[in-house]
Amino acid sequence: MRLHVIVAITAILLAAGGAFAAEIDIPPPPRPKDLSVHVNQPNCSQWTDDCVTCMRGVDGAAPVCSNIGVACQPKPIRCLAADTPGEAQKPQDPAAK
Repeated sequence: MRLHVIVAITAILLAAGGAFAAEIDIPPPPRPKDLSVHVNQPNCSQWTDDCVTCMRGVDGAAPVCSNIGVACQPKPIRCLAADTPGEAQKPQDPAAK
């Protein structure tokens, strides 16, 4: 009988230990930087990250983009067709906006 009382008291004390845990406010994770290929690239009518290819929308509409492949690994965004004819194709820095 004495063993049952000791086991019961031990169980109550162990269960009560969790009730006294400190309440900690955990801040939400920060939002990732917007490095989306779907954002218009300045001076570029068509751009890609080798997974998704986008073209500038007609008359300022949102860009039109292809679907991404299943196991595609995006690369830095680069311009495929410049807005002005004759402009050289150059890679876009995804960090620069």
